[in-house]
Order: sequence, then C-alpha cells, then structure tokens
Amino acid sequence: MDTPSTAAPPTTARRSGLLTAALGLTVVVVGLIFALDSIYSNWYAIFRVVHVVVAVFWVGGGLTLTILGLRAQRMQEPREIVTVASQAAFVGEKLFAPAGLIVFLMGIAMVINGDLGWSHFWVIAGLVGYVVTFVTGVGVLSPLAKQITRSAELNGPEHPETLALIDRILLIVRVDVAVLLLVVADMVLKPFS
Repeated sequence: MDTPSTAAPPTTARRSGLLTAALGLTVVVVGLIFALDSIYSNWYAIFRVVHVVVAVFWVGGGLTLTILGLRAQRMQEPREIVTVASQAAFVGEKLFAPAGLIVFLMGIAMVINGDLGWSHFWVIAGLVGYVVTFVTGVGVLSPLAKQITRSAELNGPEHPETLALIDRILLIVRVDVAVLLLVVADMVLKPFS
C-alpha cells in the first residue's frame, strides 16, 4: 500500500525558492533605491537600512522564540519546548549570530561615516548591550539549547534534568531579550545626547 508523501514536489519547492529569492532581491533593490534617495549621505543611509532591517530580524526572531518557549512552558508541553530549543539552537548559531555581527558592523560604519563620535551615552550603551547579548547568545544560549536537545534524546523531555535545563534557558533568554529591547530603545531614543 502506497502512503502519500508529505514533502513538497521538487517543482513546487523550486518555485517557492525562486519566489523567495525574487522577493529578497526586490527588497534589496528597493531598499538601495530608498537609501540612495534619502536625506542622509548615501553610504550612511545604506549602513542604516542594513543595520535596522537586520536588527528587526534578530530582535524579532529572538522575541518570537522566547514567546513560543514560554507558551509551551505554560502549557506544560516539554516536547514542544524541546522542539523550540532545537530550532533556537539552529537559528541562533546559523542566523542570529551572523545577524548580530552585521548589526554591530553597520553600527560602527554609521558612527564612522556619520562622524557621530564614540563618547555619546547611546553609542556606548548600544555597544555594551550588543556585547552582552552576543556573548550570551553564542556562549550560553546556543550551548544550552543543544544540551536540552541532547538531554531530551537521552532522558526524555519530561526528565527532571531536561526540565531544569528548559527552566534555565527560558530565564536567561528573557533577560537577553530584555537587553536587546533596551538596546533598541537606546538606539531609537538616543538618551543623554
């Protein structure tokens, strides 16, 4: 007896990939047009749009994963939390870490290109916040998410060790997201300028 396949046919997957690439290219081209026609110098505008777009992806993605993890915890669904942790380990390592680095580099480029100076509180606070959250993500959250996945595979998602790791990561990730949101507020409001 044949069982239906749940995977998308290759032509559908290819069309979806082409559509995604076309949309991404459109965003880049229109973003560059906007940047080149902005009130800022062209390079500064390009640095700024990349900085903001990638920061939205990084912060929004982290906040979404946190909400999904907390929801699973409140529903007392350890298997779902393990799934979120596994996905968080992947996106944290493959997407968020590079995104954070791009945000950092574009911020530095804006300070240099815009001749903004390094002594402003908002610049220093942004740099400190970035370092704290980047180190937390790479040095704590990513390894902890991998530990949760390993513990769930070895002991099961309901095992006390797995549950303790889940509680720990959800606490740390809340603090990390709070720091990211404070950095966003700092960058937008530029306090004590």
